[in-house]
Amino acid sequence: MNTEQLLQQLKDIQPPPEPAWWLIAPAHGIAIVLLILLAVCIWLILRHRRTNRMAGLAERALRDIAASYERDQDAHGLALALSKWWRQVSLLAFPGRQVESLCGESWLLFLDESLGDSAFSSGEGRVFGNLIYAQRVKLDTARLLALCGQWLAAVKPRLRQWSRD
Repeated sequence: MNTEQLLQQLKDIQPPPEPAWWLIAPAHGIAIVLLILLAVCIWLILRHRRTNRMAGLAERALRDIAASYERDQDAHGLALALSKWWRQVSLLAFPGRQVESLCGESWLLFLDESLGDSAFSSGEGRVFGNLIYAQRVKLDTARLLALCGQWLAAVKPRLRQWSRD
């Protein structure tokens, strides 16, 4: 054989065939699944923090009001601060209802309904109807603060539900 015949028998170098898609996909699939799991974990953590944030803010505001009363011993100021607190928390807990327009007896009935008791329309919370604006109202501040705690405990699931949206 001469060199020309040998050169004619030479063939180009053949590159290996492309790897099948299913050989690459498991590595990408595992990476994608891990990224999705990481994103879901971060989302759950952030949702849990945001969910408890509203209830925590309401509790903190109530503690601040109670601490302010302990400092000042101003029962009328306490009643006004609690009334404002109830309005704010009610607006957050019941966004679909027209809470801001309620006053007097309808406000007390709303608070009774949200508490599941009649502590506002016939109990110590009656002062939050229209009596709160009278200067000479006798208040049992310890019972009012306890009533706030009960009401917040009853409404806390609504705060958590609202903050998930």
